[in-house]
Amino acid sequence: MKPITFAGADAAYINAYNGIDHQIWNDTKGPIVALRYSIRNHYLKEQSFMCAYCRMEKKERHGLTWDVEHIIPKSTHPLYLFEPENLALACKECNQSKWDKEVLSKKLTGKSIYPRASNAFTIIHPHYDLYSDHMEIAVLAKKVFHRPKNKEKGRETFIICDLVRFSYEFAEWEDFNYAIVKEVSDYIKRCPADATKNEIERFMCTLDFTVKADF
Repeated sequence: MKPITFAGADAAYINAYNGIDHQIWNDTKGPIVALRYSIRNHYLKEQSFMCAYCRMEKKERHGLTWDVEHIIPKSTHPLYLFEPENLALACKECNQSKWDKEVLSKKLTGKSIYPRASNAFTIIHPHYDLYSDHMEIAVLAKKVFHRPKNKEKGRETFIICDLVRFSYEFAEWEDFNYAIVKEVSDYIKRCPADATKNEIERFMCTLDFTVKADF
């Protein structure tokens, strides 16, 4: 993902920032309003309208759907308020779950330079990590399921961003296996009536419940 490059009035405003007062981020008037808009539009394009953490696609552009996410929380490390590689777009649900939780492997001092390495973070970093290396997303009967692929970044992202909330949707099923069998059965029914056994087996090999989650 390409980080944003600031220029003009945005750059001037950021250069004047004291590195301490992160509350200016929430101002509803002044240069910060246009700056937030620029950041949101940049990362929406870079992320293909997908959340940095759950990777669900939402085509809306407004702030009622998206939050500009500070990967290292601005409340704990205000120095990185405008660091391009600390910025991304997250859906409201993921951002509220993550909030100001610790995401660093090691503590930083107040004036540390931004840690530009994957291993500096306990969660999937949208700038430094390939999402599919750590998390798999499957869609079954229009329901979404996240599966951490490791006990490190995958697991931590799953917990911190409350991705288990998607799994609650499966509670209405009496049997998860039944949903898979039904999906396969429905798929076979869509095969041509004169399809041979070998053709059906070949069709079956194309079944894939996982979705592309990288951007």
